[in-house]
Amino acid sequence: MYLLASTSVVIELPRVRVFDYVTNLTNFAQWFPAVVEVTSRDNVAPATVGKQYDEIFLMPLRGRRSVGIRVIEVDPPWRIVTEGALALLRPRMEIQFQDAGLNTCKVQWRMLSRNSAPMARWTVLPLARQLMQKRADAAMRRLKKILESGQASGSRALLM
Repeated sequence: MYLLASTSVVIELPRVRVFDYVTNLTNFAQWFPAVVEVTSRDNVAPATVGKQYDEIFLMPLRGRRSVGIRVIEVDPPWRIVTEGALALLRPRMEIQFQDAGLNTCKVQWRMLSRNSAPMARWTVLPLARQLMQKRADAAMRRLKKILESGQASGSRALLM
């Protein structure tokens, strides 16, 4: 696998609450740049292996694109892993949640590519890495702000 981006943030909320918000990927567009919308494909609960989503995102020079996403691994409330069906990147997102103190959570976010083609490693993946790292850093700042300020829509449990 090829690492595209890796970043982390400490959020002043309990790990379980952060996990519940982040692993419901319909919230992803609220905090991740260039993601327009994420919708559920099925009635499976969030943070369940096999859960499927459709993500619409903005790709430089190509406009709106869509990718199917599937949850492939979950260890509540510690970790979630998803894989996307985008042919060129073959993305894999890994998010880990750790206690960082009383009512404080560290979120570690990584995006990898499952594309092992040599040509991709020399052409498109380095460009994707640069773009994804900028987006990931901005995403962690936005996630922290949204959750700590109570602005997360659809997340009343976070505010209670």
